[in-house]
Amino acid sequence: MSKRKNLQNNKVLWGLLGLLLVCFLVLGFGFYKYFYAGTGNNKYGDRLDGIDKHPLSKTLEGDINSVFSNNSEVSKVSVDVKGKIIYINIDFGSSIKVSQAQNIAVKALDKIGEDNLKYYDIQFILTYSGTESNENFPVFGSKSSSSLKVVW
Repeated sequence: MSKRKNLQNNKVLWGLLGLLLVCFLVLGFGFYKYFYAGTGNNKYGDRLDGIDKHPLSKTLEGDINSVFSNNSEVSKVSVDVKGKIIYINIDFGSSIKVSQAQNIAVKALDKIGEDNLKYYDIQFILTYSGTESNENFPVFGSKSSSSLKVVW
């Protein structure tokens, strides 16, 4: 009789274990569906909707470089577009006041276009690589798509 009772207890335990396993599978599937399903390969999700209506020039970096080509204080300019943000890095090779550097950097906005300035955010990073000591750099600036002013 005790073998029969143990066998019945084992059946109940196996049934409960199976039920627990099914619950974990349903929970796991629910978490996957909620957090990961539908994310796709685009890391921006739907935040770039409408970007095709605001195309940037393929020569944007060259256009911005041409703005600073005649300026002897600027030694290097790089432009990087990631999503709706345009990063403009300007390196100054000679000692310059921060206010002058900011005025020089803002000239890059002309090459982006007024319509694109209302869609893209702009980030400026102004650095100094000269030999004299200048502790005022780096300087960071930002222009939001909802504003026409650069905040330093």
